Amino acid sequence: MKRILYSSLLFVSAVTALTLSSCKKEDPDTETQSAIDNSVCEGEFTGRLGIINSIAIKEQGVKSMRAIGQPIISFVAADTLDGFPITMYLDYGTGTTDPVDGKTRKGQVTAKFSNSWDALGTNVTVKLINYYVKTATGANFVQYACDSIMIGHPTAATFTNDIIGGKCVAATWNLEWSCNRTLTQTAGLGDTLLTNDVYQFTGNAVGKTREGKGYTVNVVSPVTKSMSCTWIQSGRIDLTPEGKATRTVDYGTGLCDDQATLTINGNSFAFTMN
Repeated sequence: MKRILYSSLLFVSAVTALTLSSCKKEDPDTETQSAIDNSVCEGEFTGRLGIINSIAIKEQGVKSMRAIGQPIISFVAADTLDGFPITMYLDYGTGTTDPVDGKTRKGQVTAKFSNSWDALGTNVTVKLINYYVKTATGANFVQYACDSIMIGHPTAATFTNDIIGGKCVAATWNLEWSCNRTLTQTAGLGDTLLTNDVYQFTGNAVGKTREGKGYTVNVVSPVTKSMSCTWIQSGRIDLTPEGKATRTVDYGTGLCDDQATLTINGNSFAFTMN
């Protein structure tokens, strides 16, 4: 009798536990940090190609030897007759407000051109030297560095952009980011203005958040960024954080603002890009 009673109690306990477990809902996935951290690295690293391309084209394919504007832009040729390879220096000094997008930058960017930038097939090797950025409304600088940046120019309006070992470092966090991208210039071709240049990009990226969690990125709808805007303006990416479901980031319909939408398992959240 005791054995029957004991077995019955065990059965009731098991059924109760199973019932409670099945009734308990899993906490919804609301992780947005990976999308925010990706935007920190993606916007600035992608923007460097646009700046280098715009200045190079507007400097007669990178052949002039003069210092102009803000930042101070200069060119040093290995051979002033042939002029290649040529290294272009963008010097932001100890702090310069960029007139193109309103960000404050300091440090240097160097770009070594294998040939005139208007010659298809030309490659550029880019280095960031003590390079820091903050937005027009930001309080602190973020340092951007990488193992290598390679830019190619396969057709008149398209460019390749490979970034290896990218790092975006602030006082209290450290991000990692690398990408393989193709960019197409969709506006601003054939004039002398930087502010009306617009680029769309496709491709993929990988990164690590400030919490050390890895993620992958795949562009599913071409992402658009104007050189005059601090933020990415439109397009969609699929972002898959380590141990999480793939989520979609929608950057909007083209307005220049810091808002984007993250959709996870059918649930949408607005978030602010840095």
